[in-house]
Amino acid sequence: MYKFIRNIIIILVCHILFRVRYKNTEVLENYDKCLICPNHSRIFDPIFIYPKVKDMYSVAKSEIFEKKLVGDFIRYHNAIPIKRDKNDIHGTRNIIKLLEEHDKIKLLIFPEGGVFKENYVDNKRKTKNGAVYIAAVTNVPIIPVHITVRPKFFSRVEVTFGEPVFISDEVLKDKKLLRQEAKKLINHIYEM
Repeated sequence: MYKFIRNIIIILVCHILFRVRYKNTEVLENYDKCLICPNHSRIFDPIFIYPKVKDMYSVAKSEIFEKKLVGDFIRYHNAIPIKRDKNDIHGTRNIIKLLEEHDKIKLLIFPEGGVFKENYVDNKRKTKNGAVYIAAVTNVPIIPVHITVRPKFFSRVEVTFGEPVFISDEVLKDKKLLRQEAKKLINHIYEM
């Protein structure tokens, strides 16, 4: 039942509401384990990514899991809850453990921490440190992804997978460096 619903959602979102096109998907074949880090300007962004990424898990805000039907659906599709409004140490540990326990896993995590609807001017993009921190702890590469920003219904959406970014564990010793790397990552995603 869940698979059927998922396929209907993908057809509706990726072929009817939007016309989704993909670039550089072959980069995904080079890594059994990685973080997939796209910009996030529409609620549909995870659905845009889903058809091209095998072994995908995703990080989602914990509030979504409170709704029984939606929570069950996204859990079935390997979603992991995280509390966005504070440092969720328990949630972060669960994510790290998941990455360490699986040989093949591609984890979707939005560096912005949520849908960002504002204008992207003067490098004032919202970003969280979580993706960079997790990549450094687990020694897993980040595949940056650019999705067309705020696409209109029935328009073309381009999803571009970038070359991998490797994060040094030096960021774990220096919060300022961690923050700089997080900002650098989100800026790179928007410049793709």
